[in-house]
Amino acid sequence: MNAVKIIEFFIVALFLSSCGVPKTDYEKLQHENEALKSEIQTLRNDLDEYINGAARTSALIKKAFEESNFTDAKEKLALLEKYHPEEMEKPEIIRISRQIDAKEKEEALRKEAEEKERIRLENLNNTGIWQVTHYVDNFGEPTKDGYIRNTNLISGTFSNTATQNSPLDVRFLINSSSDIDIMLFEYAGNNPVKAYSKETYSVQIQDKDGKRNSLSATNYSDRLSFGESASRIIHNALMKGGSLKFRIIEDDTPTTQYQFDIVNADWYENAYRILTGK
Repeated sequence: MNAVKIIEFFIVALFLSSCGVPKTDYEKLQHENEALKSEIQTLRNDLDEYINGAARTSALIKKAFEESNFTDAKEKLALLEKYHPEEMEKPEIIRISRQIDAKEKEEALRKEAEEKERIRLENLNNTGIWQVTHYVDNFGEPTKDGYIRNTNLISGTFSNTATQNSPLDVRFLINSSSDIDIMLFEYAGNNPVKAYSKETYSVQIQDKDGKRNSLSATNYSDRLSFGESASRIIHNALMKGGSLKFRIIEDDTPTTQYQFDIVNADWYENAYRILTGK
């Protein structure tokens, strides 16, 4: 809309307001008036940019950047790109633009770390599905030897030559980051799988990021025991939290298989901190 039309509009608006108009017409005129004011301001801004040119905008960008006002600097960069795109290829502008991007990423990471720390502090005593307890002696008294276990049994399935996908319960016994055992309860019963001689198992584990590891475990009595290296892999996967998948195959009889998932291992790190006192 050119200046002549704008003036004509205001003359008509003045005339109508002096003669009296219906409320709906008056409100319509008010709305159009506000729209025109906005358009005029936009035109003024555009005119100012054309008059002052790239040099002033570039100077404002540098000033905002030096004052660490990255939001303002980015707004000015957008104006420079809109009206003077050729300026965006200048080394100084490229350098500032890249540094602003780097600073914004750094700030985003800082805020993310602060938020994680806030959540951690608010949940220092939250151990999720995990419980820190102690072994007992022959009199049923707690010993000084603590361990981590899952509060409720973890459900899964097992198969062998006699059954397919039957219920399975699983109990973790985590003595340290390098000493982890698993007890398997077939048919979700009360008696764990026992070995009357050394039984070895192949174990596959998948962590929350989809990373997979092939481990080995040995059953000497009523639990599958992992060596130091394998235990640390499991421990590190639990420290990540989230969901984990386990697949276990008995080496001597590969038809005997166990599988179970930990739906959410979150807050294991708190249980481990309590266990170790660190």
